[in-house]
Amino acid sequence: MLKYFTVGTVVLLMLSGCGEENSSMNTNNNTSEQVSGSSGIVAGSMEPSLTFEEQENGTATFLYTIQNQTEQVQTITLPSSQKYEYKLYNEKGEHLKTYSADKSFVKKEEVLKVKQAEILEYPITIDQLSKGTYTLDVWLATEGAGDYKKTINFTIE
Repeated sequence: MLKYFTVGTVVLLMLSGCGEENSSMNTNNNTSEQVSGSSGIVAGSMEPSLTFEEQENGTATFLYTIQNQTEQVQTITLPSSQKYEYKLYNEKGEHLKTYSADKSFVKKEEVLKVKQAEILEYPITIDQLSKGTYTLDVWLATEGAGDYKKTINFTIE
């Protein structure tokens, strides 16, 4: 009987020792996750994209998108009703047009909460373009850091 008790005690001690090791491993994992989370390190980023969709009769259409490729909800603050801005240049680099130059916007701050994998989409149409090669710079009209600028070269034929 004493022999069974001793063997049983040894087995229980071994099992409880394994359980403590696993819980300390879990504690270390949680600690490293908390450290990386508190330092602001996340996988991915807010990724802008600008694609040339089509052209017809001197009008070019683009799609400007921003995708949240992080593991967290991202906050974007827009200081007015303007969502994006662009500047158009000819092949010589001369500035031709600014989106906001002939528009007015309501001065009302808007805070966007962009969830994980969510995509913000902004179709852009530029008309009255003659034949030639152009450069288009587009960015989000944000307040503070992160304008998510993209540039594309395109040709009107």
